[in-house]
Amino acid sequence: MKQEEFVLKHGSALCSRHLADATMAGVKDPHRIRVLVVDRILLPEDPNLADASKRIGILTEDTRCMGFGHALIIRVDAWNERELIVHNFVHIAQCERAGGLEQWCREYLGNRTNCAKFTVGSLEEEARDFAREICHAGAAA
Repeated sequence: MKQEEFVLKHGSALCSRHLADATMAGVKDPHRIRVLVVDRILLPEDPNLADASKRIGILTEDTRCMGFGHALIIRVDAWNERELIVHNFVHIAQCERAGGLEQWCREYLGNRTNCAKFTVGSLEEEARDFAREICHAGAAA
């Protein structure tokens, strides 16, 4: 929760392309999203959430982007990866649908702990499938 507050306070507003992508991803209020570009993504400050993130494999040293609440944190070396950004906009839309960050975290972590692999899980699959569909639609034409 503190990470989201920090990003909302210090992050930048979305550019027009990202606003359009966030809207396509189902974000109801894309103008609230703030982006923070970082060298590396840190674990959550909450010890329980940090432990769960590591145990489930959500956050590792290789994590390049994460979207939650109305915050988007992205590593500088991943800034031009549209599919990754759209994927995380879907997670932000999921947060809105769930009624907020806390509810979404419970749902997401519960969903993940019931799956054998990180690539499995309805919330993660929704984000991956939508991002792939949107970003590769022009390539198939």
